[in-house]
Amino acid sequence: MPHRKPCLGIMLLVAALSTGCAAHLQTRTVQDGDTYDLWAARMEHMPFVFHEPDGHVDVYDVRGNAWTGPTNDLKDGSADRVEVYEGHYAAATGTMCTPSTTALTAGRAAGSANVVAAICDRGRTVVSFSDKVRARVLDAKTEYVPRVRHLLLEGIWESVAQEPAPLHT
Repeated sequence: MPHRKPCLGIMLLVAALSTGCAAHLQTRTVQDGDTYDLWAARMEHMPFVFHEPDGHVDVYDVRGNAWTGPTNDLKDGSADRVEVYEGHYAAATGTMCTPSTTALTAGRAAGSANVVAAICDRGRTVVSFSDKVRARVLDAKTEYVPRVRHLLLEGIWESVAQEPAPLHT
């Protein structure tokens, strides 16, 4: 029976890799100055604004705890933040960071609910993603907010803007 442990390990690895593939990153909005390190540091002090399908909004810190910082600049879009919308969305859009409350509307598309999220540099979308998530996962904000952070930073890391400049010979 010693060969069962490696098989179990392989199965766990495959399962872990397959669960991380549900998110679809949108990296076209990443600019040269949007580095992983820059946004990783900024996100430590940014609010994560969750918009529920019924219009309710909750704000969390980077660890998924209730936000205790200022909220007066969130409605007009003049603050750096992470916007997270729960509902039925075709994909993340470049308008997720606009201050208009009608910038993103949930359609009644067939299929399960999903989440779209973006890092907002005031009104500019830095990077975004769409992710299918179960309600019980969304309810655990101390676990889901770090996933949002990870996916957004991964989008910056994988963007064309972060590719090294070619060497000139």
